[in-house]
Amino acid sequence: MKLRVLVAGLVFGVAAFAADSGAELFQKAVTQERAAGNLEEAIKLYQRVAKEFASDRALAAKALVQEARCYEKLGQDKALKIYEQVARDYRDQREPSATASARLAVLRQGDRAAAAPATMTARKIELPGLTFGIPDGQRVVYTDDATGALMIGDLAGRDKRVVFKPKTGRVLGFMPSRDFSMVYMFLTRPDGSSTDAVIKSDGTGYRELGRFEGDSGLPGWSWDNRYVLVGDRLPDGSTRLLRITVADGQRLEMLRRENTIIGSASFSPDGRFIAYSEGPTGSSKVLVLPSQGGPPQLVSGDSTLVDWTRDGRYLAINSGSPDRRALYLLPVKDGQASGEPVFIRNGSIEYGMTTATGSLLYLSTPQVSGVSLGTLDPDGHLVSWKRLNLGGGSRYPYLSWSPDGSQIVYRALNTEGAQQTYVVHLRNVASGEDRELYRANNATPFCVWAAQHPSLYCGEIGYSSSTTQILSVAVDSGRVERLASLPGRVTVQSPSRDDSALYMSAGGKGLIKWEIATHQETLLGKGEEVSPDERWIRGYEGPREPPLDPALRYAIQLRPISGADWRRVSYLRTGPPPNGVAPTQHSFTPDGNWLYFHDRDSAGKDALFRASTAGGEPERMGDFPSHSIIGGMRISPDGRKTIVNAPDPNANLPELWLLENFEPKQQAAR
Repeated sequence: MKLRVLVAGLVFGVAAFAADSGAELFQKAVTQERAAGNLEEAIKLYQRVAKEFASDRALAAKALVQEARCYEKLGQDKALKIYEQVARDYRDQREPSATASARLAVLRQGDRAAAAPATMTARKIELPGLTFGIPDGQRVVYTDDATGALMIGDLAGRDKRVVFKPKTGRVLGFMPSRDFSMVYMFLTRPDGSSTDAVIKSDGTGYRELGRFEGDSGLPGWSWDNRYVLVGDRLPDGSTRLLRITVADGQRLEMLRRENTIIGSASFSPDGRFIAYSEGPTGSSKVLVLPSQGGPPQLVSGDSTLVDWTRDGRYLAINSGSPDRRALYLLPVKDGQASGEPVFIRNGSIEYGMTTATGSLLYLSTPQVSGVSLGTLDPDGHLVSWKRLNLGGGSRYPYLSWSPDGSQIVYRALNTEGAQQTYVVHLRNVASGEDRELYRANNATPFCVWAAQHPSLYCGEIGYSSSTTQILSVAVDSGRVERLASLPGRVTVQSPSRDDSALYMSAGGKGLIKWEIATHQETLLGKGEEVSPDERWIRGYEGPREPPLDPALRYAIQLRPISGADWRRVSYLRTGPPPNGVAPTQHSFTPDGNWLYFHDRDSAGKDALFRASTAGGEPERMGDFPSHSIIGGMRISPDGRKTIVNAPDPNANLPELWLLENFEPKQQAAR
């Protein structure tokens, strides 16, 4: 009898073992790695996936990359060999291969740094007295604040001349060609209409090109000035990449993408290829498209495009984890990656352009954070601000209040040697007591406090994964429970009042309501935030829909969550942040009756405003602690406190840098 039971148990065990599909076994490994933190067990499971399901090359490559990630966390050199294996043997699997190549570049950073020329120089470009300008190291194109004219001059402010002065309207934006002989302009008119135009920098050859259907990004000039590339974001959520012929304004659609973003795009110097970024900030990838037609090729994951080098041998890309970006040169040949990226220097780049002389101009914002706690009186007016020194380091701590308003949850980036891990902290606002709750392995967490329960809801977006893990984390013990794995990059915004659902931002979909028990998803459409009472959705109008007053560029909008039309609350004097996204310092009061936001008053001073969700003019409630409009704001559940995240007002301005002699020297042919 015992033998029969034993045999039956063995048969059942074998059947259960065999029942695991490759995807199920992979998910078990992910659970061991992230939820349980058992890296050794996760490695064993990833190894089984790669070996037992080798015929599924996509899954095997993905498992090997995750296995290498685990070895990295353990500080073991085995990661290097596995990344080499993926980069060498799985070239047909684009994303794992690109991820492996990028990680190899980081791990070999010391060796790769030596590959950059020892004579490379980096020069910070100062633009004294200018609100905004685009230089090339010697000259600068800018708009004159007093007259609204488009100007060109030297960096010292001398030898300046007018390029274009609109008779009506204004120059909303511009982009000079690499040799500064031509300028592409975004123009607005007093009636709210707009057009794009080109003009020579000597003021001749003005030609209007018409307007786009949606919201277009910065244009990219071809090296011979014959064409301009523009990413046009359409109202239906799709984006198309257009090639515009400068001579006659003819438009050719190069490609179209649904529910995603096409970022910067650039012609290769010989005009044969177009490189472009695709995907949301923080998870974008770089692809190369033949300019005469054909399918695009992925060349780098977790990266954004900066530009081609002048000789066309490299793509300058910005790559790495969200808080540890760096500039690399990726070797390319015939439109495909042809080697491992060469490390150039650290820094998160928001925009870059190779000049006609071969120098690289780029815009970078220092990674400095600042958090302030504000006290509000019973009438909602600001009483005072106090700076908070949170543990760890992160430019974006993603703050959330506890239901009783006594604590906040935030994330910080912990660095131990070469390893960087996001750590979720709890902070008692009154006492200053701070404790670590849990660590997110190889992922960026977005955590908010549950409305009724002593727990957090977190969305973990993997550095090298196209999925988001939805977790529940117990506040007392730090125990992690996995609720679901959702496709794409999903940001948890807030819980429903009864904790039955989560409001989340889901990439190109917009806002969604996700039921925790059933996993049912309801699409709420365009919008940025749901009010705590679940009555309102906040959104914004972008600068491509200009108001009559040229000083006001973004506008806050509200609509009922039931789906009625949008209503404009207020135009903002702050203008757009350097990276082109909407200002993010807004917060509803707990009852949903007021919306607080950062703006500048008529004197140009940073201030805290509020507007009634029922309608009416905004009112000034007090000063604001930062000039920056990048960050976040949350009002406490009792309505008596507000917490603001913004870069330090003394260190938050974007910086312009010029790199010269940064390309690795080409070896002589043997």
